[in-house]
Amino acid sequence: MPDVSVRVLGALTVIRDGEPVALGGPLPRALLARLIMARGQMVPDATLIDDLWRGKPPRSAQLTLQGYVATLRKALEPERGRSAPQILVRQGTGYALAVDRRHVDAGRFETLAASGRDQITTGDSEGARRTLTEALELWWGPAYADAANWDFAAIEATRLERLRADVVEDQLAARSDCGEFTAAIAELEAITTADPLRERAWELLALAHYRAGNQGDALATLRSARDRIADELGADPRQTLLDLQDAILRQDPTLLPGTATAAGAPAPRFNPERPTGNIPLALTSLVGREAQIDEIDELLSGCRMVTLTGPGGMGKTRAALEVARARKDADGPWLVELAGAHNAAAALDTVVSALGLTINGGIPVLTSLLHDRNFVLVLDNCEHLLDEVAALATAILATCPKIRILATSREAVGVAGETLFEMPPLADSAQLFLERAGSAAADAEPEDIEKLCIALDHIPLAIELAAGQSSTLSVRQIIDMLDDRFEVLRGGPRTNARHASMQAAIDGSYQSLTDSQQRLFCDLAVFQGGFDLDAARQVTARRGLITELGTLIDKSMLKSIGGDPRRYLMLETLRSYAAAQQDSQRMEGLRTAHTRWVVGMATEAYLGLRGPQCLAWTRKLDADMANIRAALDRVDPHSETYLEIVGNVYWFWYRRGFADEGMRMLAPALTAPPEVPIATRVRAVAGSAITSYLGADLPALFAALTRLGEMYGEFDIDAADPVVHIARGDAAVTLAFFEAGAGLVDAARQHAHDSLEIARRYNSPWTAAESLMSLGTADFRSGDHESAARHFESAVEVARNCGYDWCAASILWIHAKSDLAQGKWGGLAENKLARMVGYCERAYDLTSWMVALFTLSYALFRRGEHRPAAQLMGVVDGMTDLTGYSPEKMDVVELAAFGATMRSEIDPAILAEEGDAGRALSRDEVRELVTEWAGSTDVR
Repeated sequence: MPDVSVRVLGALTVIRDGEPVALGGPLPRALLARLIMARGQMVPDATLIDDLWRGKPPRSAQLTLQGYVATLRKALEPERGRSAPQILVRQGTGYALAVDRRHVDAGRFETLAASGRDQITTGDSEGARRTLTEALELWWGPAYADAANWDFAAIEATRLERLRADVVEDQLAARSDCGEFTAAIAELEAITTADPLRERAWELLALAHYRAGNQGDALATLRSARDRIADELGADPRQTLLDLQDAILRQDPTLLPGTATAAGAPAPRFNPERPTGNIPLALTSLVGREAQIDEIDELLSGCRMVTLTGPGGMGKTRAALEVARARKDADGPWLVELAGAHNAAAALDTVVSALGLTINGGIPVLTSLLHDRNFVLVLDNCEHLLDEVAALATAILATCPKIRILATSREAVGVAGETLFEMPPLADSAQLFLERAGSAAADAEPEDIEKLCIALDHIPLAIELAAGQSSTLSVRQIIDMLDDRFEVLRGGPRTNARHASMQAAIDGSYQSLTDSQQRLFCDLAVFQGGFDLDAARQVTARRGLITELGTLIDKSMLKSIGGDPRRYLMLETLRSYAAAQQDSQRMEGLRTAHTRWVVGMATEAYLGLRGPQCLAWTRKLDADMANIRAALDRVDPHSETYLEIVGNVYWFWYRRGFADEGMRMLAPALTAPPEVPIATRVRAVAGSAITSYLGADLPALFAALTRLGEMYGEFDIDAADPVVHIARGDAAVTLAFFEAGAGLVDAARQHAHDSLEIARRYNSPWTAAESLMSLGTADFRSGDHESAARHFESAVEVARNCGYDWCAASILWIHAKSDLAQGKWGGLAENKLARMVGYCERAYDLTSWMVALFTLSYALFRRGEHRPAAQLMGVVDGMTDLTGYSPEKMDVVELAAFGATMRSEIDPAILAEEGDAGRALSRDEVRELVTEWAGSTDVR
């Protein structure tokens, strides 16, 4: 790693291997400055963008940021090439500058400043003078001089300048103790003239006069200090000034150089009669937040303002108090509860009162009194006073270099350099419930408690309120009553109205929304499990949602959960609240629109799942399955709407291994009334057959195929509607696939030829690929492996050209089984199965992936490699435990026989040992082993 040092006590400069580095224009330099200020901590992209563009980023901000990062990386590590960066590194959702603080002049300055102060305290005045002089010599201009136009840099620069002023005072204290009275007096008079509110400078000046033999000047200096402080702050001088005056009048010998007090030891920051800190004792134990507490504390070490965000009841205040309580700062920590303040004056009065101060004046007076104090200030419940808190926090950060702010708010305060920490749901919520419920939950089943916690979104307040009801209601009763959860979730502490009920915890956030934002919030309650921008627009029939969605996210009423396009999630507790506010007529209209949107999405998905966008559609359906289930729950299972949805998404259930759900949802198709269009009925019945095959439910499979055969005979082959003919092709190819697999070769060939002819006429390449696969399967079952190979090769080509990865994978599987039937293991079969794995991974097809691995295990077994075979069996068995899907149960012809043979002929010890090893493998590790044992998984 190159030798890199950074200078910010002047214009920003990076020295690399002894030479300055060209950093580019103002924005790249500002970006580097922001990362330097983070002290090695990761700064999220969103924070960087907000800070660099002052809250008004261009649309290209993300790409521009990446460009600046690339520019800086080239400057910092020009020889890096393609190796991973070591200095400006990517961490999670942001970037960090991996430069030791000892190599940053500001870090070195702060270390020397602390060391010099310690030397003063211990009486080592000569050492302190040298140390502090070295610290001051690091300055060669205003801090962050070329980034001063950015608020975050201005705040940090002001902090460093204030700290520099403190160090100057410390150095003068040391010089005074070393006998340099005249020089110290001259410099201290200049300081008190320029900044008459620096009380310690007045004290040091008076002490230097006294040591120089001028007791009268010393007392006059202290009188001037009292008068200036009274006139400009309307406050009494601090106790240490009065103590010094008394000591001078008494001619206390400890004032002379060489004693601990005379050495200018730092005076107590607060009146000794007042406590330093007001954090209340915890009344209950902390459960499940240890990791977050450590993370927040680490953030606070590197950032001067950290704001904990999240919806009401998520535990922001408790976490902030735990972090503050563990601090060891000299003058704190201090808690300011802002919930009862409703304007700027009340907010300032609350802060002043909480700190135990008495002042006449505004924020400047407050910061003047606090400028040299060292503590963490907890500003609790800021969301209703964002402008007022932002003004106060900015002033404190800019003028009080040793104060750090830990705020709690349902949205960002909006201070330059502010770091946000979103409180996550509680990971160990079941333990919290048990601890708070005590013996009242002794008879509760663990799975019921877990179910309750999930239903309550793992929100700590909701868990505690539910636990409070457990002496009256059982856990199952509480779960059953969650349809009216706000009636159940009440009974919190009488001393905290905001936490007396879950409803009260949300009321404040809801009431802070505008009427339009409230309507949107309530409208979005129609979605289950999340949604994207396009879905919100379609269902709510509203345009221009971006700003209002952003507001709901900022206020923790909605959560952005990433993805491209971005998806949004409303916690179930918030969704229940929103639904309760909604007008019933409006909700009914929204549900109709939601169902219509689901039908449209399912219709697009049918072809999407059979083409090159299969992976994207599988992930989309994965994300929106809760919405699909909600739509299905509200419509008649024998209606056209219901059958359109299930008939278009069954491939999703198949590929993800959700056989039970697929069979259950598709079962009504077999008894659908004739008024439902035949194309809709056929697609759903075909889906029933395919999912029943997946689930190894032979009676259900036979029933579906029987019904499909009956419907095939109902088609009007002279119909003018292409949709009818395409549906007839779907029915024919489904029949052909299962007939071929069952050895009904002639019927399979007839249906496959019918479907192939329809596919070619109506340009349905996916149906053509399935038809050719069925013809190949019929040849394979009849023993004509050569003809089967030709059909399989043609089928793979068609499937590959139209992006139908599932079909390509299935063709390769059946072709590999044909090879195995001919004893062609040792290359041919394994290569096809390796390619099958590649197609399955590209299509996000779990079940076919398991089939490929199990068949490959048999090929390896046949060539005598029992350990790899057993390991792949372990991989599949592990996935079967997770999903319930078993390749052996699905394919009772070959795979069941393969499994029985391997389990009887492989040494049980090897099966156990390698099976355990297989269960522990990741998907990437499995892919590497498949490549090693069977060849490339390339799908070309």
